[in-house]
Amino acid sequence: MVEFDVGVVMPCAGSSERMGGSIPKQYIKIMGRPLFLYAVEEFRSLKYVKKISLVVDNVEHVLNILQEYGLSECPKILLTAGSSSRHRSIKAGLQELQRVCKDSEIKVVIVHDGVRPFVCVDLLTDLIKAASTVGAAGFVRPLVSTVLSTNQESTMEKALIRNQHVASETPQAFQFSLLISAYNKCSDEEIDNGTECLQLVLSHCGINAKLISGKEELFKVTHKKDLYLAEGLLREKTTDVCIITDEENEAVRLLSDSLHGKVGSLEVVVGDPSSKNLDKTYNIVILFHSREIQQDLHLLDFASLIDLDKQGLIIHVIEHGSVEGLQGVSVYNLHRNSRKMAHNYEKLRKGVVIVHSVSSNENQRLVDILTTVVTSGKLIRTLYVLTRS
Repeated sequence: MVEFDVGVVMPCAGSSERMGGSIPKQYIKIMGRPLFLYAVEEFRSLKYVKKISLVVDNVEHVLNILQEYGLSECPKILLTAGSSSRHRSIKAGLQELQRVCKDSEIKVVIVHDGVRPFVCVDLLTDLIKAASTVGAAGFVRPLVSTVLSTNQESTMEKALIRNQHVASETPQAFQFSLLISAYNKCSDEEIDNGTECLQLVLSHCGINAKLISGKEELFKVTHKKDLYLAEGLLREKTTDVCIITDEENEAVRLLSDSLHGKVGSLEVVVGDPSSKNLDKTYNIVILFHSREIQQDLHLLDFASLIDLDKQGLIIHVIEHGSVEGLQGVSVYNLHRNSRKMAHNYEKLRKGVVIVHSVSSNENQRLVDILTTVVTSGKLIRTLYVLTRS
């Protein structure tokens, strides 16, 4: 537990030259939200974080984004104009924290890049406490590739021994006064061309930072391929699924196994969910029915299960067991009924999927379809699926 005030400086003013394209990567939307907002939201949710100095290239543009997502009045967020280099932007963020928090006791400041959507909140306490004790701490990851030392002629001079080096990641944490002191002492050459805060406190304050092993998700979105990786991980973390069924059966068990590790959380409710003490909400709800949608399991009757802040799906699985009973129902009518149900769910910001399963011995096929729908990452408004042997 962190028992003192913590500030955050988040440099978010890069031009994204390596990414290419006309939009700086921090503003590229993933799952409907600009990339930088994911880290902002993580830090905003932490009680011990008192202020977030968000250092940006265009204050007015970012203010409009914050207004769009209901964050413009958040007292924790400070908008600061960035500069031409990473170190200059961080220094500007530190100075803004110092100005606004002069009457506050911020002991530790965290530096985290705005284009790193994952913060590793579960490890953050260790990082902050290490910085409080030692002076500085940072997350690291093992090197993936061997690093070569080159000369001006672009020829190799030597190869570094990989297991003797690590990759520096953020977040990093520092005693607030220590990092300010380091920036006040560094040269123009360092502040214009350097990138490593841990090196600054070593060079100017003699502090050997504590290095803590971080998780794989602590990567920086640099190239286009990183956007796809970030989206996949974010979708996995933010997809909360509830399966509701009258009784456990093979299809439900197979589906639970299939979704395990592919979604943020998974709950299986047997019976009436209103009688259960569920302590969270879900953005995807899957209901299993026999032959028809049971009115007592109509989702609008227990909308408290639904996370209204997240787009997602309501999936009705109707297990007919055979084609008998469906022979007189046209695909057009089934689709029309699905669209009618989708209209009812518009107030919940959810799409609706109706799966008519008429193959009693094809549970795995049904599970494959449902898993694909849940993990596809596409916002579905209406979808009708009929499975056959």
